[in-house]
Amino acid sequence: MAAARRVVLFPSLGVGHLAPMLELAAVCIRHGLAVTVAVPDPATTAPAFSAALRKYASRLPSLSVHPLPPPPHPPASSGADAAGHPLLRMLAVLRAHAPALGDLLRGPHAARALVADMFSVYALDVAAELGVPGYLLFCTGATNLAVFLRLPRFCAGSSGSLRELGDAPVSFPGVRPLPASHLPEEVLDRGTDISAAMLDAFDRMADARGILVNTFDALEGPGVAALRDGRCLSNRATPPVYCVGPLITDGGAEEERHPCLAWLDAQPERSVVFLCFGSRGALSPEQVSEMATGLERSEQRFLWALRAPAGTKPDAAMSLLPDGFLARTADRGVVVTASWVPQVAVLQHASTGAFVTHCGWNSTLEAVAAGVPMVCWPLDAEQWMNKVFIVEEMKIGIEVRGYKPGALVQADIVDAILRRIMESDAQQGVLERVMAMKESAAAAWKEGGSSCTAFAEFLKDMEEGNVAMAHSNQVET
Repeated sequence: MAAARRVVLFPSLGVGHLAPMLELAAVCIRHGLAVTVAVPDPATTAPAFSAALRKYASRLPSLSVHPLPPPPHPPASSGADAAGHPLLRMLAVLRAHAPALGDLLRGPHAARALVADMFSVYALDVAAELGVPGYLLFCTGATNLAVFLRLPRFCAGSSGSLRELGDAPVSFPGVRPLPASHLPEEVLDRGTDISAAMLDAFDRMADARGILVNTFDALEGPGVAALRDGRCLSNRATPPVYCVGPLITDGGAEEERHPCLAWLDAQPERSVVFLCFGSRGALSPEQVSEMATGLERSEQRFLWALRAPAGTKPDAAMSLLPDGFLARTADRGVVVTASWVPQVAVLQHASTGAFVTHCGWNSTLEAVAAGVPMVCWPLDAEQWMNKVFIVEEMKIGIEVRGYKPGALVQADIVDAILRRIMESDAQQGVLERVMAMKESAAAAWKEGGSSCTAFAEFLKDMEEGNVAMAHSNQVET
């Protein structure tokens, strides 16, 4: 019996990027592939990273997890601001693991392909040296990919910095104009080490044999079309793009049912506002107070996953709430301060009617798949871009009017936006559109669906890549 074709997956260090990579592993296994996940030295990852790996390993018994040995020399990034920026440190760590990744790829279980995280672009060099087809998994949306592929040439053609443009609109192929200030903070200032590193990473993405994207065709039609038409790169060919999403966790797969779900069971259908800002998103103490006051005034039922400020214990979050808030809202609200909340299960619950979200892409896809309208409250990274796409292009969420990076949203605005998403005519239109997109998300992975077809195309390309590289090696020898 022939051995299964093996794919090596190489995630980056963040749990938000690990989860879709492991969901891709599950898809590969369902399609008869053997999968090895090459994980960086545990000393460079957070405890939540290892916990997620253990969870998936128990769910996928055939999944092989291969910890890469620590680099022989501590990874170092250059530049004056390198020591302080986590993205620069992450890029340095990923690059330092390249030799060990190469040893794995040339080991006894030869890989038919490497799929690296979008930030692990330098792993493509390792794959090329060994004659292994190298792909990237782009963990955020296709519209973001359209922007990021174009951004290096966009910046090279400008004499100033993006920050100088302020809120002036900038345009990219297949993308609705968006304020320059909504682009990632790391690229706004010209000439910094982090800007140079990020633009280099974006530029190197085009070196991949193909890019798998955690989205589905119906969600991002204009962005997907621009990528497939080759309009995002003017100086070279765009790699094939395979939209294979949504790659999200199953809300019913948890071993223990969280107590907050029992509270949701007792609430009317679509009556609860769920507030959660991601695994790392924490509001300022001042914003927590305004949020609580606005929640109370709105008289809406709510489930609030409240994160404590960085460096403090989870229970410290409760001290940020106004005096008497919990007692006054006990009949219609719950505040959860645990480090983890079953977000997918909450979104899929019949009682959840709206989602106040930071617009991280995993959260966005989870809301879409559950058919829950969003209130967009971005915090950092590409989340401000996602807000524009969700509100103006997809029209499946609403924005907090007047909210800008670093601004304090007053309680009266919180009150108004919650009433709008739960009570107004605007809610009905958003709900209809997100419910239609929920159906499209479910159809994407059915037989003949767009994501199912795209994954089959990826498998075909992987085999063709192996044949081509084998032929090339024979010619060279």
